[in-house]
Amino acid sequence: MGAQAAWGSILSIVFLVLTGCMPLGLITARSETKGLPPAAPPILRAEHESSLSAAGWSDQRKALLRDAFESYVYGPVPSELRAVEIARRTVDEAYAGGLGILEEVEVRVGEGPRAPTFHIALATPRSVSPGMRSPLIIGENFCGNPTIANAPNLSPPKDGDGCSATGALGVVLRAIFGRHILESPNEEILRRGYAYANVYPGELVADNPRRAQSDIDVFSALLPESRRPRAAIAVWAATYGWSLDVLEQDPRIDPLRTAVYGHSRHGKAALLAGAVDSRIDAVIAHQSGRGGASLTRSLTGETLARITSSYPHWFDPAFARFRTRPDDPPIDQHMLIAMLAPRPVLLGNGWRDVWSDPNSAFRAAVGATPVYALLGADGLAQQDMSDSFSDGAIDFYIRPGGHGVTEGDWMRFLEFLDRRLR
Repeated sequence: MGAQAAWGSILSIVFLVLTGCMPLGLITARSETKGLPPAAPPILRAEHESSLSAAGWSDQRKALLRDAFESYVYGPVPSELRAVEIARRTVDEAYAGGLGILEEVEVRVGEGPRAPTFHIALATPRSVSPGMRSPLIIGENFCGNPTIANAPNLSPPKDGDGCSATGALGVVLRAIFGRHILESPNEEILRRGYAYANVYPGELVADNPRRAQSDIDVFSALLPESRRPRAAIAVWAATYGWSLDVLEQDPRIDPLRTAVYGHSRHGKAALLAGAVDSRIDAVIAHQSGRGGASLTRSLTGETLARITSSYPHWFDPAFARFRTRPDDPPIDQHMLIAMLAPRPVLLGNGWRDVWSDPNSAFRAAVGATPVYALLGADGLAQQDMSDSFSDGAIDFYIRPGGHGVTEGDWMRFLEFLDRRLR
């Protein structure tokens, strides 16, 4: 990233904070924790609950919900395209102080001369006994694989975007959002026995409204008209699955213990990936906000009008048509969480992160719980947003502070995975 572009990004971030697009307020309505807004569409209607079976939900209702989310929110998720490994190299045999091995895997999506490619940074632990397989975490990052893995020998983003931990943009991001927005606690992840794969989704679709459409068009050329993606989040969600296409073939990785992780916009993509890909065994969606875990029907947080005008490339254009009528879509985000049932999901939040609307994320978790019960699992077990007890498959987590990723967040993520994937 050139100096001019970097400082432009820095000024944009400062502008967002100062003008309220990333408000740093405090959630005081802690009692707003139960029930869905009256206009929110129910997932299970009383007249159908007694007759709807678990098989009926999995085979019929989930397919209808996927169609609805693709029609009204995200556009088609191009998960029918398959990915294959085309190259692999070892980057560091003694990665993270000797705890792991770092490799880079180059992946092609689809077939033909214009098929897009991306890179996976894969760290596998040395501590796993011979013949045993490691659970896998797949994450999407904001600044490129070299930064998130703290490994400059990894391939930089192909378009020159991204940021380094020590560059001007990286320093500002770290100051506002915390160290772990840039760098994962790779040593701790490996010490606990997890394999950790990272992808920079901007390699496939740039997080830029001026360039995203041309990147999306590359995928459109590989698909029939009815299945062509129309938005970035749909492609970013499919990227988790494309990573799995390759990584589940690795004999060191357990394909039955796979989690996806995303923060903010990537948290939206992680939830969508889990909803459409049954191979994903657990989801961590941290501060995913509007279009993620937080309800569209909400009087708090970022408005639908603001998010669709600020980031028009994230969603299907149909979603923006509801910007003045947020109560009108026939679906809402509790239904997306319900599509994960009975698999575990962690919804991370911050008390000062009012823009991501933790109140309505909690209500969405409440709204998804009947589907977990239908499938024989406990959904949200917590009675209040501030209740740290979490024995259900839906784990709602809220901590002091604002939007960002802290060391404490990662400790909670790993504790969640230790309980669910061990």
